[in-house]
Amino acid sequence: MTNKKILFIYNGGTIGMNSEKRGADVVLVPPKNTEQFKVACEPILKDLKQVKKLDIDFEFFSGKDSSNMTPNDWEKLIFRVKKAQDSDGYDAIGIAHGTDTLAYTATALALALHGKEPNNSGLRIPICITGSQTPIYEPGGDGKFNLENLFKVLAQAMEFGIADVLVNFWDNVFLGSRVIKRSEKDFDAFDSPSYPKVGLIDGKGVHLKTEFVKMKKNANGKLNIVPKFGRGVISFELNPGLEPGLLLGFITNGGVGAMILKSLGDGNVCNEGEYSLLPAIKQATQDYLTPIFITTKFIGGSASSTSYEVGLEALNAGGVACYNHTDVAVDVKVRWLIGNGLCSSIEDFRKAMKTSYAGEVTEPKE
Repeated sequence: MTNKKILFIYNGGTIGMNSEKRGADVVLVPPKNTEQFKVACEPILKDLKQVKKLDIDFEFFSGKDSSNMTPNDWEKLIFRVKKAQDSDGYDAIGIAHGTDTLAYTATALALALHGKEPNNSGLRIPICITGSQTPIYEPGGDGKFNLENLFKVLAQAMEFGIADVLVNFWDNVFLGSRVIKRSEKDFDAFDSPSYPKVGLIDGKGVHLKTEFVKMKKNANGKLNIVPKFGRGVISFELNPGLEPGLLLGFITNGGVGAMILKSLGDGNVCNEGEYSLLPAIKQATQDYLTPIFITTKFIGGSASSTSYEVGLEALNAGGVACYNHTDVAVDVKVRWLIGNGLCSSIEDFRKAMKTSYAGEVTEPKE
């Protein structure tokens, strides 16, 4: 039996960063080359090759701090994954990534790779992303722990026939399109508040739950990626006294393709007096054909916008409900829908936000 082939991509982030003195401060900076991180990973990769029968190829893709990641970087990574599956014959892909935007990249990969036909994904291999709060060189940190578990997750995912985008961090495994970062310092830094964890890691190993992920179906087909992400997406956190003219001014000045409003509750929006946002939503959607997406700023919340008058009236004015997408998933999905021309009207956007392309939302019951 031949060993399984894994492509291991370093895509930047704390896990591979170096300490550097800047005046009186010591800060983490991206590595200037791949060698130090590669050398630090070699003992882990060697053990996995012997114990798990894995052949792991290391590839330096980017050394960026993930705060500098953009949709252009997502697109490059998407094309690399397609080549790895369709041309290079890899059985799985592991990605080391910075934590600040890890959830954005995971969601972007999930949507682009599973594509616009929810039940016809061409992804045939598992992809898992991890990062860390401390560099791999730091004793007692989480870098080595998370990296070792990255490959253990992939080994079990290959065994089970999982074909999805996963994230492992500390002792949890999450669906890529549902994950969010909740802490800048805790080792247990990520969560999936509106969707079950798809796996746990303990002293007995990795335990994945296949009922919560996509499984390999299309054995021989090519990966039909949907890799583009549009521009002009802006979001606002609603607060008491927010002036409607400020929101509308962004749209009337041009350059805004979509606006996301993070509401104070279940999609609730001020509908009274001079601070009523309803006229602005109506003008934006009807006169400027700019979709206004209404979500919630609360972690684990849902914005169906139909429980209260203030929410229902926002929808009637033209707003688009976002249900239980994370705020990260709303941002990435809206860019994805616009970039690939999947919606041509406000009603198209409404249908799309109800549709689970990559597990990113629980489809509402009509």
